Formats: sequence, C-alpha cells, structure tokens
Amino acid sequence: MDRIACYSSNLKFSVAEPTDYDSVLAFVIEHYYKDEPMNSSYIYDSSPAVDDVEFSVSFLLQGMAVKAVDPSCENQLVGVSIANPINQEYVNDLLEAAKQAKTEKWRDSLKLLAHLQQTVNVLQRFNVPKCYDIEIVAVHPDYRGQSIGSRLFEEQFARAKQLGYAVASADCSSYYSARIAEKVGMECVARLPYSDYRDERGVQLFQPKAPHVEIQTFVKLLH
Repeated sequence: MDRIACYSSNLKFSVAEPTDYDSVLAFVIEHYYKDEPMNSSYIYDSSPAVDDVEFSVSFLLQGMAVKAVDPSCENQLVGVSIANPINQEYVNDLLEAAKQAKTEKWRDSLKLLAHLQQTVNVLQRFNVPKCYDIEIVAVHPDYRGQSIGSRLFEEQFARAKQLGYAVASADCSSYYSARIAEKVGMECVARLPYSDYRDERGVQLFQPKAPHVEIQTFVKLLH
C-alpha cells in the first residue's frame, strides 16, 4: 500500500457487519497477531493459533467489532477493534474452553486470561453483571501515528453503551496499547508482569521483549 496515495484524514468508522468477517479475519492475522506480545512471545510457537483467531473474530457476529476504512483508497480497511462480553460465568467458560482447545497455545492463553479475570474480577469490583472487554485494537502500519487506535477505543465505548454496558475493560498485553488506553481515559486497575506468570511446571510461557514487560488491565466507566 502506498502511504502517500492512501493517506486520509477523513476515515470512516462503523460497526463491522457479518459480510466483513473474512476481511477482518485476514486483517487481524496480518496486523494484530504479528505484533501482539502474548502471541509472538509464546515460547513454543509464535504463529497465531487458529482457535484463538476464530474465537476473537466470532464476536464480530455479535456486533462487537468496529472498523475504520479509508474512503479515498477504495474503502481500504485500515483499523479494526473487537470486543467480547464478560459475565459471571466467564472464568469458568475460559477454563472449560482451555480443556477443549485445539492448540496448546490457545489452551495456555485461555488459562492466562482466566488468571487475569480471577485476579482483577471487574464485575465484583464495579458491582456490574457484565463488562464490555476490548480485546483487539489493530491499525494498518501505513496508517499508524494518526490516533486511529484511540478513535477505535472511543468507537468501542460508544458501541458498548448502545449494547447496554456500564463498564468497558481491556487487558493490554502491549506497552503501546496500554499507552492508548491511558490516553482515552481508562484507569489501570491491575498489572501482571510476564515474568510472574508461569504454568504448572514453573515455565514462563510468554517471554516478550521490552518494552512489553507486563499485562495491564484497564477499566472505564461508561456514563
């Protein structure tokens, strides 16, 4: 993609539709998973786990994904964010899904996500029955540095309100996504250094390089 030819300050943001599924799937594989520290630093395999990708993108079908396109470049997809719902059964669902995971990588990732939820317990902390968890924020490399990530967060906050959520959260596994979360007014409520999380055998499964040294959980109350 030619950055000069396709640069636009008039991007269009909207809720992703079911017809966007294939393009969003390809986009997050190319522009999210390659850079996402949990994925790239898993000690046994740095390639995206197919069941991880399928799980994440499936929430597009529940209306929990937003997209950014560039009208000046034939509506090129340049940004995507996907959320998923957290409810009272979420931790149990994660652990049960881990037992049935197709890949060891997704199994271990689910166990880490369950650990984060058990530690933070956003629902209990804020006394709400559900939470809108922003899982993926991805921007095409040619369009980075234009605050598109921040705008995707803001669009997700608006979508969460439309769907009846009072709280939004995000487990930021990347130093850069954490900075964006701070920029859009989210509060950091927990930190988990990667070096502190180990499996049953004592192995540190996720070993990203600096500056990605921890997972930070952020929360925003939606008024």
